[in-house]
Amino acid sequence: MFSKHLATMRAAFEEKVQPNFRGYISELDGLRAGGLMMVLMAHFWTEGMSYTGFQLWNMGWIAMDSFFVMSGLLITGILLDAREKPNYYKVYYIRRALRIFPLYYAVLGIWMFIILRTNWGNDYRYMVQHWGSPLWFFLYVGNIRDSIMNAWPRPYGFGPLWSLQVEEQYYLLFPFAVALLSRKHLRNILIATICLSPILRYAAFLWKPENPFLQYVLLPCRCEGLALGALIAIRLRSGPWKISKLWLTVGTAALMGVACAGSVMSTWGTRNPANATDWDRTIGYSISSAGCACLVLWLICFRDSGYTRWLRIAPIRYLGKISYGVYLLHPLALWIIQEGIRKRILHFHKDDPLYVLELVALSLAMASISWHLFEGPILKLKDRFTYSKNRRSLARVEENADPSSGSKADVLIGV
Repeated sequence: MFSKHLATMRAAFEEKVQPNFRGYISELDGLRAGGLMMVLMAHFWTEGMSYTGFQLWNMGWIAMDSFFVMSGLLITGILLDAREKPNYYKVYYIRRALRIFPLYYAVLGIWMFIILRTNWGNDYRYMVQHWGSPLWFFLYVGNIRDSIMNAWPRPYGFGPLWSLQVEEQYYLLFPFAVALLSRKHLRNILIATICLSPILRYAAFLWKPENPFLQYVLLPCRCEGLALGALIAIRLRSGPWKISKLWLTVGTAALMGVACAGSVMSTWGTRNPANATDWDRTIGYSISSAGCACLVLWLICFRDSGYTRWLRIAPIRYLGKISYGVYLLHPLALWIIQEGIRKRILHFHKDDPLYVLELVALSLAMASISWHLFEGPILKLKDRFTYSKNRRSLARVEENADPSSGSKADVLIGV
């Protein structure tokens, strides 16, 4: 029985497949959920808890690279499929705005109320004096200010916004590249970007070795994941691509293993964040991005198989669906719990595992409420903005239509 199972497993891995990238890929929601939990634990785990846990969750920065790869893959795919459409820019930007802006600016508004109306406004004055104006975040350039100041802003709620700003800067600029360049030129530019990004990081490291924010939060230094995801999207749409499952599995395991080992070894014996080590600031981000790109491609190749079954479990997929809300709202959950402890309403000790469970539970509850009562209703408006048929397809349909049948090329393609 075991030998038969082993033979079946070996045959599955030795198979070469044409990746099926069309339609909803539930495994990516599962990956998003797993990465999100790593980020939450990295942010909630305290110094008084186990050192093993610290080293494990200190690798949460790797999850950010998986988010960048998925964003590059999915957004580039949308743009490539819609580039011939006459309403390409309008529909793309409106749909992105409906997904991103409402909750983002609502959360910013909540944090502005907190820093202005609690603690006699001292938090706001401290932030302006020691970091800068919150206006940087309203303009989606707070990550640039982080790199200038070499510090996260206080309160903590503004800090995690850097990754959303990196992605939004990509969302804003990349549609022009897709629309104006041929696939060949776009591919060459993406390859050049992947090569230049580590060079820029190393140059910044030599220029300002005391400032890890330059490498960590700036788009030019963190664009490998986005570019790799975009390259996968282009290749998937460029004809047959037979991939060896065996070699893809080996490559994914090797790259992710090196990324994780480098993270642990660079912080061993310390409580330092892994993203600030010399290893990650120079080569670590490149290895992590490559590993996450292979992991995403692996999930596409093994979609709907037994190996990815756990990523398709309904609660896991639901967590992936509400991940944007969890990421934005988890700092607010942290503030609420800490205020409850400070005012003796709650009686958790910050080094108590129940403290972490309470934070995770509150984050998920707030995100779930946001999804059903706020984000979901707004997202339904996206159905009003769909990509019309491109001009070439419209002309072909009109030429082939029987004039007497009254046929019209009025099919809408929605993304």
